Amino acid sequence: MEKKDVEELLKCSISDEMYREALESAKRKQRYIFSQEHRVVVLQDWYLLQLTMEAVISLTFQKFTLDLCETLRNMEKERQTNDPTPLHAAIL
Repeated sequence: MEKKDVEELLKCSISDEMYREALESAKRKQRYIFSQEHRVVVLQDWYLLQLTMEAVISLTFQKFTLDLCETLRNMEKERQTNDPTPLHAAIL
C-alpha cells in the first residue's frame, strides 16, 4: 500500500507526515484487532488501507479541533487584555 492509494480512497492529497503517522496508527490497530480476533482477513492489504484512511480522518479532525481550541484560547486572551472584567454566567 502506498500514499497514493490512501489519497485515491479519500479523494484528496495528504502530506507525507500525515501518511506516515496514519499508517503507523493503522498498523498498531491492525495488530491489536488481530490479537483479539485472530481473523486472517484483518492482515490483508485492503483492510490496512481502510484502517489508514480512518486514521487520516481521525488525525485531521484532531488537528482541526486543536486548532479551533487554540483560536478560542487566543481570542479569550485578547478579550482579557482589552477588558479585564471576568465573564459571569447567569443561571435562569
